[in-house]
Amino acid sequence: MSQTHVINSQLICSSYNKDYPKVVKGEGSFLFDSEGKKYLDTCGCTAAVSSIGHGNEEVTQVLATQAQKLAVHPTHLFYNDELESYYKNVCDFAPEGFNHAWTICGGTEAIENSIKLAFQYHVSKGNKRTKVIGRWASYHGNSILALDVGGMKVRRDYYTDLMTNHLHVSPCNIYRMPEDMTEEQYEDSLVKEFSDTLEANKDDVICFIAEPIVGAALGAAGPTKNYFKRMYELCQKHDVLFIADEVMTGFGRTGKNFGIEHFGQADILACAKSISGGYFPLGAVIAHDRVLEPIQKSEKPFFSGQTYSCIPLAAAVGDKVLEIIKRDKLVENSKTMGAYLKEKFEALKEIPTVGDVRGQGLFLSIEFVKDQKTKEVITPELMYAKTVEKNAFKNGLATYGARGTVEMSKGDHMLFAPPLNLSKLEADLMFEGMKQSILDTNAELGL
Repeated sequence: MSQTHVINSQLICSSYNKDYPKVVKGEGSFLFDSEGKKYLDTCGCTAAVSSIGHGNEEVTQVLATQAQKLAVHPTHLFYNDELESYYKNVCDFAPEGFNHAWTICGGTEAIENSIKLAFQYHVSKGNKRTKVIGRWASYHGNSILALDVGGMKVRRDYYTDLMTNHLHVSPCNIYRMPEDMTEEQYEDSLVKEFSDTLEANKDDVICFIAEPIVGAALGAAGPTKNYFKRMYELCQKHDVLFIADEVMTGFGRTGKNFGIEHFGQADILACAKSISGGYFPLGAVIAHDRVLEPIQKSEKPFFSGQTYSCIPLAAAVGDKVLEIIKRDKLVENSKTMGAYLKEKFEALKEIPTVGDVRGQGLFLSIEFVKDQKTKEVITPELMYAKTVEKNAFKNGLATYGARGTVEMSKGDHMLFAPPLNLSKLEADLMFEGMKQSILDTNAELGL
């Protein structure tokens, strides 16, 4: 197969010594390269973006029509029907009480604007607070602030000199909890750590931010039974807002409209990725009435604003994608097909290097280990997950391999977030392809 050497391109890329096949089109759950080979998109295009599949003609028609009609306008002077329609529909899709929305270009901006909104909430109440509590082994975006409140070591370490050092607590990862603890004791220890952090920083914490189910950093690791309910109670006690990072888990990805709905409630939802299905750069902040109440009383505007915030072109695309998600019952399909695929993946535990299968809906992960009983990690130098990713690519699967489940630098996992309209046949292809790719990797590495 002839391939394009990106090393000779003007593109700044993740690897300057890798051959990348040239992708030319997408159709449904598949991507096609210039040689005609097709790849099942198991990760939703890095990751969890492709909610309605590729090449949807309804969305492309709306995109073209709205671009011709009105793409942007000065938001300090005008409003329009596309925005009004979209914000109403987005707020109706959100949990009860979330009646305020703001759109921007993507996940990082959604996180930034959510934190800014939480900060303004406190300023409006006369509070002088400056700190955010995040969790280690989490990822909230690629700006300096988002990396600072996040805890994904491999992404943040290069930029720590630019950070102001926001606060962090331990993540919740049941598979990797201490062996001498029950799940209830583990939850107690995490809640106590959070409570102690709040007490030690009284009157200085703006908000707590967490992914309902951790994505890239921990591979679809969900919480213990009452973790988020108890964390939210502590937030309320200290007048700390809870921002649910729904960039990956929102808009049906986990089998509910939003990931936090499995576990409790939040004050602000930071959204992106599936919100537009990848058809246009789009993110959103969706806020509960209680967040906006003091800001509105202060009669101050939301102190934000970017060139592409609140534009009708993005709203029109987002509205059509949301219409398709609801009309085609993709949230329900995510729940049903996710359960089916997860059960299939459980059978992979007959392979010694498959340690854990976890996740909700079509947001799943496999964690790889050297020993299933001890959960010992595979030697990092072997780059196990990336080797599985390479072999899966040869086998016609576009996958997303990562590491960092142990000590934020070791431990291999693979994250799955295919289109929400995934069929049973495509789920079977994923299973068979992954089984073969893991076996190929073990043979290649001598495991």
